[in-house]
Amino acid sequence: MDNPAYVIDCDREFAIEKSPEKPSEKPSEKPLPHSFEEAITLTGVGRFHYKLLLICGLCFMAVMVEIMGVSLIMNQMKCDLQPTLDEQGILASAGFLGVVLSSHAMGFLADTWGRATTLRYALSLASVCSIVSGFSVNIWMLIVFRFLTGFFMSGGQACVFSLCGEFHGQGSRVRHVTLLSGFLCLAMVFAPAMAIAILPLRIETVFLGLRFSSWRVLLLANVSISLVALLGISTLPETPKYQLVQGRAHESLETLRTIFAQNTGRDRSEYPVREIVLESGGASLGDVHGFLDAVRLIWHQTVPLFYRSRLLQTLNICAIQFLIYFLAQGIFMWFPTILDELGTRGGEDTLLCSVLQGLNTSANVTDAGDGSASCSLEVDTSTYQVMIIIGGSFVLIYLFFAYIIDYTGKKNLLMAWMILTMVCLVGLHYLEQFALVVIALTAVMAIGNCGGLVSTIAMDFYPTHINAMGMCFIMMVGRLGAVVGSNILGRLLFASCDEVFWALLGLVVLLCIMGYFLPEKAPAKRASALSSK
Repeated sequence: MDNPAYVIDCDREFAIEKSPEKPSEKPSEKPLPHSFEEAITLTGVGRFHYKLLLICGLCFMAVMVEIMGVSLIMNQMKCDLQPTLDEQGILASAGFLGVVLSSHAMGFLADTWGRATTLRYALSLASVCSIVSGFSVNIWMLIVFRFLTGFFMSGGQACVFSLCGEFHGQGSRVRHVTLLSGFLCLAMVFAPAMAIAILPLRIETVFLGLRFSSWRVLLLANVSISLVALLGISTLPETPKYQLVQGRAHESLETLRTIFAQNTGRDRSEYPVREIVLESGGASLGDVHGFLDAVRLIWHQTVPLFYRSRLLQTLNICAIQFLIYFLAQGIFMWFPTILDELGTRGGEDTLLCSVLQGLNTSANVTDAGDGSASCSLEVDTSTYQVMIIIGGSFVLIYLFFAYIIDYTGKKNLLMAWMILTMVCLVGLHYLEQFALVVIALTAVMAIGNCGGLVSTIAMDFYPTHINAMGMCFIMMVGRLGAVVGSNILGRLLFASCDEVFWALLGLVVLLCIMGYFLPEKAPAKRASALSSK
């Protein structure tokens, strides 16, 4: 039996109307309370929501830029810090590891402390750690502070889904959350563009006893996104749905009035809602009076994800996220290397697997254990240019998703893209033209965009009082998939290309089957039609 603290009143959940206790009482004497969905829909969609989308999108961009930042400076920082190959590997995964380890804690804080409050503190601490990392005197200082940057930055991803989604009604929620995911792709344009602009600069300045090379400037410049996002978050109220779940109905109503005024330009008093159906069951940090209380509260926030009614769906969502990011990140990590090798063929038509199996990956690794032989001040910007093109392509894909998702449904769109991925995986066995191979590989990597669709499904599936915890948990599993994929998938491709591509095809078929069983609410247009009857 569910914990009573998390049981949602059936009358509120399904909008079952009760007969009035006093039939003679006129409805005008006491207006009927609105459900939250009705109340948030009556605020409209306007200036407030566009500002919200931009601010939440900047939070998303900040996460991606900070994580990608290390891979962009890897060659240049060797001259100053002289890391070994093992230390470079640790540095490359430090940010991801920080995100994975803190995701659960960030979800707990967002559900108990508030979405906006958690984000403000998380972005502040992440910005401080990122700035300090730019002044690292040795490789281990850089590793530690990049880990801490990722640790605190994780709140800027999964928590943002809840923050953005809870300011919307069902009619606009899916489209805006899908557009929000597109900001991750904008980060793939922004970060390499900053690298092209900054890394080729010859900076000989000495600051605080450090040779202030261009890679340090790039790390500091990347913090600008976090600082702008932090400034934006400070202007946002807590989500009205979270306030309602916490029993703060008056604050929730005031927030809705503010949104209504900003969206419509009308006076707050014209907002037609006077009372919202109370929701309860949310946990609060005010209930924590010691270590055992904290552990108990974390347990109570996590267990509902695995209640019998949610267990299979939670496991299914997590498995899909893991496999999607495993595939997408695993190929993306090695895409520049594959592209360089294809480019050396001088436009000659060649099967992809013939190229990969003839590639000696050890030749791409420098042989200097102290890093001195691998130190080079020359910056090849061609890889960054390719990343910009891929990022721009992914942005267009997300815009396409956002436009058609209300008509096709999230599950249908998810499975349609997986079918396209299957076609591309089969084609990679037979395509020889350089342009077609690159397009097919890019389409396969773009399956990572489906992670955003799965996140929108999960956001609708989990109730408010565990929504942020659920989102952080599934994103943590997705990041684990990215870590595993980036470390092993490329090596498998170089060793057994044909077999691995066929295995990936089977993996996507499995994903398509699993995607069929994902939960999904009725599309907004259909739901509104039903409610009008």
